[in-house]
Amino acid sequence: MKKIKFIKMTNNMDYWNPNFITQEIWERIEKEFSTPVYVYSESELEKAADDFLAFPNAFGCDTRYAMKANPNINILKIFNKRWILIDASSEYEVYRAVNAWYKYEDISISAQEFPVNAEELIKKWLFFNATSIHQIEEIWKIIKKLSTEGFSPLNNYKIWVRINPGTGDWAFKAISTGWTTSGFGIWHEKIPEIKEIAKRYNLEILKIHIHIGSENTPESWVNSANIWLDFVDIFTNVDTIDLWGGFKKAIMPYEKSADLQSIWKAVSEKFEYFYKNTWRKIKLEVEPWKSLVINSCSILTKVVDIVDTGKEGYEFLRINSWMTDMLRVPMYWIQEPIYIMNSETEKKDYIMIWHCCESWDLLTCKLYEQETLENRKFNKANIWDLVVVDWVWAYNSSMSMKNYNSFPESWELLLRKDWSIVEIRKREKMEEIWRNEIEVV
Repeated sequence: MKKIKFIKMTNNMDYWNPNFITQEIWERIEKEFSTPVYVYSESELEKAADDFLAFPNAFGCDTRYAMKANPNINILKIFNKRWILIDASSEYEVYRAVNAWYKYEDISISAQEFPVNAEELIKKWLFFNATSIHQIEEIWKIIKKLSTEGFSPLNNYKIWVRINPGTGDWAFKAISTGWTTSGFGIWHEKIPEIKEIAKRYNLEILKIHIHIGSENTPESWVNSANIWLDFVDIFTNVDTIDLWGGFKKAIMPYEKSADLQSIWKAVSEKFEYFYKNTWRKIKLEVEPWKSLVINSCSILTKVVDIVDTGKEGYEFLRINSWMTDMLRVPMYWIQEPIYIMNSETEKKDYIMIWHCCESWDLLTCKLYEQETLENRKFNKANIWDLVVVDWVWAYNSSMSMKNYNSFPESWELLLRKDWSIVEIRKREKMEEIWRNEIEVV
């Protein structure tokens, strides 16, 4: 494992950008690694975890990390040490979490595709969060089979259900998960059917899982709280509500972060009111992904070419990264903080594009309009200038279009709290790109 030791940071160190990459950090990295490279901050990861662990709550609160945002073993271990639980989206993520020292009982699985090895996972007391009527029935078949084999009494295994509440507030439809346009979860009008199946199979539903989408406003959380508790009122055995995602984290100057303390103070008051009327203490579980980690990583890349389309067109900066490293931009049509690291004082308008041969090879699109070019003002650029793209921890490394144009996976580095840097994923070797291909001709 490569490790670079840094000198002590001075108090007057000038930061190049709002995140944590300094000129000193870059100079040390450049000696050992090439771009593109992800750099994570251990301090920022811990701080974000502590912010969620400090949520005000009425009757207890757990934080469960949706590991699909970034499942690197080192990041999972950082969260594990802070008692952050895990939400997995597949059985494969379950095993990655276990490899990071998580216990099966600290993991829940909320899968669109029901795991083929569900029986094995249930025997290990992994919690299943049913996202469809079909999944509830499949879980019942498994625990009925296991109960006949002496695994446990049928009523000892409790399930969770994910409900689409038909509500939410979001920036655009692509990130909506709580409305008629989303196939996630069980539509709320089917709650009587869920209750009937649970009664028929003698299943105890312990937790309601609700996801109203990303980029929600603080007001939408408060306004939705009554709906959540209405669901709990219907399921008399439920003792926990899991609220997934939607905690807005500002990354651009025109955005505003959600005030976590204010949100949960208001929501906690509703939980207390529910208790006074029902004598039921409902525990809260929050399930962040992007907001838990997004500000803990930057991607370092370089300008590799400058081209233009004439006086009536645009000037383009080509950088040596793209959807092989940062798929979240073209996937959700969002904007990222970008900095050209040089001493130029002149500012120029550029369109920034990436290195893949692809028609949607665009980093500076208009917000939520991927096909609309929008000039961004940067320092006047030179070929080989360093480019820092900030706030890229979530859904980039984990969701990248691996090996498109046969580009290898990039390095991932961790900036430790002692200001040393360690390698946490190696740059992929050329021969590893085709390692699983079978030559038959």
